[in-house]
Amino acid sequence: DYREQVEYNPRRLQEVEERLALIRRLERKYGPTIPDVLSYAEQAAQEMDAITHSEERIVELRAEEERLLAELGQLAMELSVRRREAAQRMAAGIEGELRDLRMEGARFGVDFQWRSDPDGVPLHEAVSGFSFRVSGSGVEQLETLDLEHGTLPRVAFDSSGIDHIEFLVSPNPGEPLKPMVKIASGGETSRLMLALKTVLSRADETPTLVFDEIDQGIGGRVGATVGEKLWGLAAGIGPGGLRHQVLCVTHLPQLSGFGDVHFHVEKHLDTTGAGERTVTRVRRLEGQARVEELAQMLGASGEAAYRSAEEILEQVASRQSQGPGSTGQEAG
Repeated sequence: DYREQVEYNPRRLQEVEERLALIRRLERKYGPTIPDVLSYAEQAAQEMDAITHSEERIVELRAEEERLLAELGQLAMELSVRRREAAQRMAAGIEGELRDLRMEGARFGVDFQWRSDPDGVPLHEAVSGFSFRVSGSGVEQLETLDLEHGTLPRVAFDSSGIDHIEFLVSPNPGEPLKPMVKIASGGETSRLMLALKTVLSRADETPTLVFDEIDQGIGGRVGATVGEKLWGLAAGIGPGGLRHQVLCVTHLPQLSGFGDVHFHVEKHLDTTGAGERTVTRVRRLEGQARVEELAQMLGASGEAAYRSAEEILEQVASRQSQGPGSTGQEAG
């Protein structure tokens, strides 16, 4: 019968049982199925091959890294050139705005700094310096590099490129350009921020601009000019023709007069509840109420104060009807 035809081999039986036991151990560790075990074995073989040929792989990866760094360096240089071109246009625009705001001798500049880094991106273009100053009149190199012949300079980079940028300003003629944070005068800072926002708003299409106490340190004549500038931003007058919603917190009546809508904001102590608490009230001012508020902002009283407030609104209406720039002669 069949049993008599089967050859019993104890050694072969032991080999099969050991192999089945090995397969079960592999399934428990790398499974749960035989295809999973085979997939892991293939992956392990690839990793072993990579370790065995690691030196060749390192050479390949370094070559790929250098290729990518070279490509990144070229793109970073193109971006830097465009930034310097944009900085020159921006500086010229800001200086023009500052002239309108009675800062005729003010200058604006942008410093560009590159930082040397042996692991950075190579600059394949001929460069003789890592530091530039851009103004409305052009680009000035601030330092000169002493490079060996055939040496490609390498500079540090991050997600924004290779440029480290700082805005500089000289508020008065004869003064050197200094970082914006070192401007002492509140009035100069207010006008500079208005000029900066005005120029940048032409490009970024910001829908709403907020100016909090931009009248700090400025008087009535300059305040009228500032008011006209803010009105121009809202009306879309000037390069680009973009209209913006302009919100301005001010204590200057000459500036308030240019607003299309005038709100009065005041804090009030509420004692109607169980305890005292401070609340803020906002009222829209129209007609005579607006005239009265402007008169109070002028710090005067009586008929003369009301007449001065009415004159502010009349002058604003006249200037708006004539278009921007009509304050240039009158406010001087």
